[in-house]
Amino acid sequence: MLATQRTRFKLLVHEADGQRYEDLFVNIMSYSEPGFKAVKPHGNLGDRGNDGWVSGDGRYYQCYAPEDLPGNTEKAIDKMKQDFAKLKEYWEEISPVKEFFYVLNDKFNGAPAHIYKAVEALKKDHGLTHAEVYVASQLEAKLFTLSNDVIEYLVGSADIRSAADDIYSSLLDQATGMMHLLDWMHTSDNLIAGGIEKYVLDDFSAFTSLVFRMDLPGTDLPLESSISELVMRVDELVEHFTDSDHAMLTANHTWWCQDKTWKKIWRSPSVYQQMSDASDAWSSDLFRLHCNMVHALNLFSAEVRRRLLPGYMSGQKFVVNDSFGIYNQLQGCHILPESFRDV
Repeated sequence: MLATQRTRFKLLVHEADGQRYEDLFVNIMSYSEPGFKAVKPHGNLGDRGNDGWVSGDGRYYQCYAPEDLPGNTEKAIDKMKQDFAKLKEYWEEISPVKEFFYVLNDKFNGAPAHIYKAVEALKKDHGLTHAEVYVASQLEAKLFTLSNDVIEYLVGSADIRSAADDIYSSLLDQATGMMHLLDWMHTSDNLIAGGIEKYVLDDFSAFTSLVFRMDLPGTDLPLESSISELVMRVDELVEHFTDSDHAMLTANHTWWCQDKTWKKIWRSPSVYQQMSDASDAWSSDLFRLHCNMVHALNLFSAEVRRRLLPGYMSGQKFVVNDSFGIYNQLQGCHILPESFRDV
């Protein structure tokens, strides 16, 4: 069984680029490293160079998992330097940076020598007590210090992943990328303001078309039901902009937004009031559809964590991001819908 679990872990590592590897790392560290805490990116602020830390020890971790590490050596070094500068600027006041780990998904091939040299230079330049490149084999060793039930929970059962899971995982990758879920707070903020970038809405539509063309395995009905629900809610939001008399595409074709040009044309008071009421109703419906999409995303994420990836999106829920406080007396807030708001 242990050999099979190691094979399963190696498959996960080889398939995990970007956020998926960070999620895998965070989950393992959360179980194996006392005091370890993940850091969830927040809107445009991001995570300030900190993907996880042990605050009492001043120990910080940054993750980097490109598709092709050997072909991205310079980019890896540049990203490390930029992220460390952010980390030092923001987190130093909270807990002085003493130890730094640059977590790379080297896919068990080893990290390039230039990266080791750059980390050692960073250690000297900033007077760190410890700094190192942290590769996949070290994460594997950390994982297999845990109890078998925790290992099974983190990387799946001892059985090699089924063909159905391959399809579900591929769809998860598409959903995360095409719906720009890593930048959801930004998209949500724009929706609160009554608009959405055209390329984002186009990608939303492309995702729903992709799901429509797919033959899902039919082996996990709760997961597939959550996918169907999500697609329906996304379609409703897309059509609210693209198939409405109260929405328009800006002249430079970069934004979909609420059409308020009717205010510039003189109308009788009664007609003006009718149009004003209709415009207000469109705004109210947008907020309702926005909330529905967030709830559908959370249902989908819960099923993903159950079936595929326990640490998906660091285990956090999606919210309606009202940073301007439009719905909270000018005080920024997060709204977490608990159900669908249907008419």
